Amino acid sequence: MKKLRFKNRGGILYFGIDGKFKSSKLKYTNINKNIIIGKFKSGKLNKELELDSVENEVSMGVLLRDVMDAKATSLKHKSIITYKAILKQNVMPYFDAMMPSRIKPIHIKKWHDTLIEKGLARSSISTARVLLKEAFNIAIMNEHIDNNPADMVKVPRIKKAKVKQKPFTLDEIDLILDSDVSIEFKNFFGISCFTGMRSGEILALKWEDIDFDTETISISKTIAQGVINSPKTFSSNRDIEMLEKTKEYFKSQQLQTGIKDSYVFLNNKSNYFGSNHVFYKYLQEVLKELGLEKRSLHNTRHSFASLMLNNGIDLMWVSNTLGHENLSITLKIYAHFIPRKEKMKLGFLEKRYKNGTNNL
Repeated sequence: MKKLRFKNRGGILYFGIDGKFKSSKLKYTNINKNIIIGKFKSGKLNKELELDSVENEVSMGVLLRDVMDAKATSLKHKSIITYKAILKQNVMPYFDAMMPSRIKPIHIKKWHDTLIEKGLARSSISTARVLLKEAFNIAIMNEHIDNNPADMVKVPRIKKAKVKQKPFTLDEIDLILDSDVSIEFKNFFGISCFTGMRSGEILALKWEDIDFDTETISISKTIAQGVINSPKTFSSNRDIEMLEKTKEYFKSQQLQTGIKDSYVFLNNKSNYFGSNHVFYKYLQEVLKELGLEKRSLHNTRHSFASLMLNNGIDLMWVSNTLGHENLSITLKIYAHFIPRKEKMKLGFLEKRYKNGTNNL
């Protein structure tokens, strides 16, 4: 049942639900409060509180939890964690106790503004809206509302500085690999830089995925939030070429964990790493010691792409190795790494239009 609330305004008793209060025109006393409570329980205040049209209506919190339960049966573990975090931090605090029929487009607009002030990315706001819109859709099916108020408010555009990629140069890669680092980190970092694989893909590798005879690496899974899942996208399932430099680090790691059915990288409990946190932390220590700029492990992927493209390696080969769905994705991210060719010589045009004629 909805909770009836009271306020004392100048000695007058006000009552209401969901933040909207009405004057009872009575003095603020416990006796008068009990009179109002009695009327509320009997339904005599339904019309005043606009409750008649929402018989059996449930709160947004109930609907949102139903939406989340439905998603938990079909989404990957990492996506479920993301949705749950966004629901808890950015949706429930605003809409949990509210009734769908009382929410107007202006509430959605103010909610957007609040999330922007918190520094949320547009993608995170869009994810939050997915949950909210699906909850409203359930309310529509239950005939508690006629329209989805979230449809009337567009996702706000947020001007945010693009995060600049910071790939490692070959000199920096060599400096890191030649420094006094652990064998395990050296092999992980070397494989990362010379395959372009995501950290989760590397940590999910088993020795059966490594074929030294055909010099290929089979990528069919990834690790995220401690759970092994299928790769990020369908195209992320791929077999990639093992470069000679890459083979060097796999051979070195084979001496550490090269047992049948074993993961390539094992933690101190002889199990797979649930995340790249250990390697990330180690990398930051190495970068600080060497006086290099702080960077994430994902920059090893950028490093691979930049090194290949800067040295004229075929764009399609790079795109397939990275596991991109199409060339446009590769170009969008890495076009600035492709060297500009010298000005093209359009001799055939000069020849055709020489001396003001179009005759060849």
